[in-house]
Amino acid sequence: MFYRPYGKTGKMISALAAGGMRYSEPEKIDEMAQIPLAAARAGVNYFDTAPGYSNDKSELILGAALKQMKKEGLTAYTATKTWASDEKTVMQHFESSLKRFGTDKIDFYHAWGVNDPKNFEERKKLGAIKALQTLKEQGLVGHVVCSTHMEGEDISRLCDAGIFEGILVGFCAINFPFRMAGLRGANRNSMGVVTMNPLGGGMITDHEKRFSFIKTRPGQSILEAALHFNLAHSEITAVLVGFRSVEDVRTAVAAVESFQPVADSEMDRIKDGITKNFNELCTTCNYCDKCPQGIPVVRYMEAYNHYLLYGKPGNITDRLKWHWGIQDLSRLEDCTECRLCEEKCNQKLPILERYKEMKRMAGSKAVK
Repeated sequence: MFYRPYGKTGKMISALAAGGMRYSEPEKIDEMAQIPLAAARAGVNYFDTAPGYSNDKSELILGAALKQMKKEGLTAYTATKTWASDEKTVMQHFESSLKRFGTDKIDFYHAWGVNDPKNFEERKKLGAIKALQTLKEQGLVGHVVCSTHMEGEDISRLCDAGIFEGILVGFCAINFPFRMAGLRGANRNSMGVVTMNPLGGGMITDHEKRFSFIKTRPGQSILEAALHFNLAHSEITAVLVGFRSVEDVRTAVAAVESFQPVADSEMDRIKDGITKNFNELCTTCNYCDKCPQGIPVVRYMEAYNHYLLYGKPGNITDRLKWHWGIQDLSRLEDCTECRLCEEKCNQKLPILERYKEMKRMAGSKAVK
């Protein structure tokens, strides 16, 4: 395993970070604890989780693993999250997570899901940010960080606020144009960057033929190619992979350890291929961003990708709800059909037709 500096924290983080969302049998705490333990023995030292993950057992699983890691002298940096906006609830969440871990501090504590600027301002106003800073001042939290699904420019501004020491952000060969400004903002502020969803929610590995152009050398698997695409960006500290089993750990470790520097010319080829190979897929370049009605066009089009690739209408609403926090299609009713989004779209996608198709599949009215 190799390691990279997490911003200016002084910590060296394994290039592979262990995610705690995908345990196959989360009710079996001790059995599942063997998964993060196997990762630690392989050199992984960053363990990401959150309340609610894996039937709300993920923090308990990591806590069980941490006991054995301590006995074996293994390095383990804990990372968990709070969605709270107010100071009191942040403290409650923190105490719960700390108890589950069985530790005396949390190394990386995330303001979870800072997904729009208004939410960030609300957390400052209601005391959540102050609570996180207080926990750090008391030595109970090592580093105050955040997770976000915002667009790149919004992430960049978030980084410039000077509050967080690092970010957790979705990044892969499909959506990188949507997030690059955020990575540059983090780098400009000497922040650590951990990337989640490096496989595009499984889209890349599920459709190897379509995404084969991201491979950079003979014999490279599609999993390796997807992870290496992330690691080829110097702004990225570590790539986060969720493990279902010990075998998943072994596969991911081998994939990351096979990383070799990627030439700029190869990265340019891959990025050119995003447009050339995605004739009907949204590449999340975000040029459609300026909808007069404030409709987050790119989020709906990115969710439509999942329908195109998997063929199930439910993939759209599931993606909107669980990835983007959009609970229904009601915003599409605000569309005036001015077609500015289609004029700005580099790929000339039929955005308005897709709006109609999405609403048709959901029913005669936008569902709630």
